[in-house]
Amino acid sequence: MNLEQMQIQLETLQAKQALHELLANYCAGVDRRDRALLESLWWPEATMDFGLFAGPAAQFCELITADNPAVQITWHFTSNETFEIDGDRASGRAYVIGMSALAGDDKPTQHIAAGRYLDQYERRGGVWKFSKRLFVLDLNFNETSSAIWDSGIGAAVTRGKAGLDDVSYSFA
Repeated sequence: MNLEQMQIQLETLQAKQALHELLANYCAGVDRRDRALLESLWWPEATMDFGLFAGPAAQFCELITADNPAVQITWHFTSNETFEIDGDRASGRAYVIGMSALAGDDKPTQHIAAGRYLDQYERRGGVWKFSKRLFVLDLNFNETSSAIWDSGIGAAVTRGKAGLDDVSYSFA
């Protein structure tokens, strides 16, 4: 491998790492309802199609981070990421599992959605951001909550919160 080939390979790996971090920050922004973080991940003209919402990403960020007492907490995990880099543009796919704990009228419920994100990205000024995102649902499970918060590990550990007062913002 010559120096030019090594440089191209390094640039591709750097782009893929930046896109990986973009996906991780998206999950954190949604789960912590951190609108500023979430908005920083999209180009101004970017779009999001989430099924329940399809339109400008800026509106999606506002909607998904709005206070909603019915949604106690969400947790997202992405994996099996693939990225195709083409200069300052890229496309990608990431599998996602999203879980939600919802307050119900009778009993709390737990929901699991599993699917894929199909993404388009652009790099401007050396920064990668989303330009287009589509969520594809493959599976979903919904049940009455079995969470135990007043004993065992539920009572012993630090609990995550759905807002900016989550411990991850003050942990040093």
